[in-house]
Amino acid sequence: MVVLAASITTRTGKPLLSRQFREITKDRVLELLSNFQSLVTNISSDHTFVEDEHVRYVYRPFDDYYIILITNRQSNIIMDLSTLNLFSQTVNSYLSSYDEAEIFENAFEILSSFDEIVVMGYKENLSITQVNTYLSLESHEERIQEIIERNKEFEATEERKRRAKEIARREQERKMGIAPSEFGAPSNRFMASNDPNVTNAYNSYYSHASPAAQQSYLHSQKEVAVESYGSKPVETAQRPVGRGMKLTGQSKRNIGTSARSSTATRASQQEPEEEKPANNGILISIKETVNAEITRDGAISSSELKGVLELRVNDRSLAHAKLTLDDSVDVKDRSLQFKTHPNIDKAEFLKSKTIGLRDQDKAFPSNDQSLGVLRWRKVGAADDKSLVPLEISTWVSPSEDSEGVFEVTVEYETNENCKQPLENVLFTIPVVTENVSINAENNEHNVNIVTVDGDVGVIVKLDSIAPGSSGVFGLVIEAGYEDALFPINIDFKSSETTGKSLTGVAVAEVTSSQEEDQKLPYDVITSLKSEEYIIV
Repeated sequence: MVVLAASITTRTGKPLLSRQFREITKDRVLELLSNFQSLVTNISSDHTFVEDEHVRYVYRPFDDYYIILITNRQSNIIMDLSTLNLFSQTVNSYLSSYDEAEIFENAFEILSSFDEIVVMGYKENLSITQVNTYLSLESHEERIQEIIERNKEFEATEERKRRAKEIARREQERKMGIAPSEFGAPSNRFMASNDPNVTNAYNSYYSHASPAAQQSYLHSQKEVAVESYGSKPVETAQRPVGRGMKLTGQSKRNIGTSARSSTATRASQQEPEEEKPANNGILISIKETVNAEITRDGAISSSELKGVLELRVNDRSLAHAKLTLDDSVDVKDRSLQFKTHPNIDKAEFLKSKTIGLRDQDKAFPSNDQSLGVLRWRKVGAADDKSLVPLEISTWVSPSEDSEGVFEVTVEYETNENCKQPLENVLFTIPVVTENVSINAENNEHNVNIVTVDGDVGVIVKLDSIAPGSSGVFGLVIEAGYEDALFPINIDFKSSETTGKSLTGVAVAEVTSSQEEDQKLPYDVITSLKSEEYIIV
């Protein structure tokens, strides 16, 4: 069926609303509606349709009005009646008293529902419920944002109440002559003692306790020392560390900072805000995230890679586009588990490696916002190094000079599949100590200690690791036992404007979906980063 127009007129032939779905002028529509009025007047009873020599009128009277579909004469009358019925339901959902003022007041909603039902003259396979859902313009993201805003308001209210209670408590203390430090002092922590027998008893007990208990004891002892002597840290006897560069510029007061400040410090060091890259028309971003668990001797326990291909268009003339992947990409590879966006033609993607909209008359959004059109995920088998861009092995041995100090040697090598340099590589060792240094003899790539974070531990940084390169660096670090040094968390990222991703996903060309031979200009950015990359 082909619907030329949908209209609402009065019984006397006055047109109220009309929506054209094909190239028809206003004068022609008024002429057709005038012809309809003369045809209806000449018949003795109500029918479902009438015809003239050019078009067919499928209509339904309601109250003092007609709702009319103007179609071609070859249209399927059964489908025309079904479409007319859906139009009638949508009109009834907006009108209650059926007067001209109400029709004009709801004209925008009625015409919007007409556009949902018929597109380019052809009826969409929709129900009245789906039409109402589409017109409601509900957004899942908007609802989530509203919930977040309500939670923030609730938390702010609770914080104001807490601070008000705190101010009232301090005022009460002041009136009673009680020093602030004497009221509500924390008691559920390890208390410092000058008695060496008590200290030896604690050390003897916790030397045989669980690793978690040992770490908790050491951390609590440091916090008590800082708080007991005010802002001046306690100077303890430092064990000789041996050769290496000593960490400077750090105060033990950093260890006593709150978890919030230390977490913010780590986030600012590891995940700085990425600048939005420039878009010259079409920008394709191939982003991959890798997870891996590596044993201390370098064996791969597990690995996983997740990828997404995002499209950004800021030029409306380039929005009618389709992407063709490189010939080396096997879209039927079950190990990669490709998944296309619901609006992408999946059959065409599996057939010709082309990413395009199912309806080629439609275009991608041209609002310069990223739109994920393709995702993939691959899980590596044990000892499979193909998804591990950075292979690492560690060697730990007790120091010959001091008890409780370990020499850690880290060997690293980039995977042959990784064609991009790894930038801002951070090794986070979960030990809170300032007795740590870099072994100068094993420092090939300018490794340095970024900070000693009281919440996450010691953070060691390599500025960059080139593709196909390897290296080694050494640490001398104080720890209660060897297992306290693990798991070591590794963070890195990489970004290139050329080349393929780690799994080989690449774009060969971008063409117009309306003109097959027309190639469109585009830019590609390939990025790789770690999510949970640990040595256990």
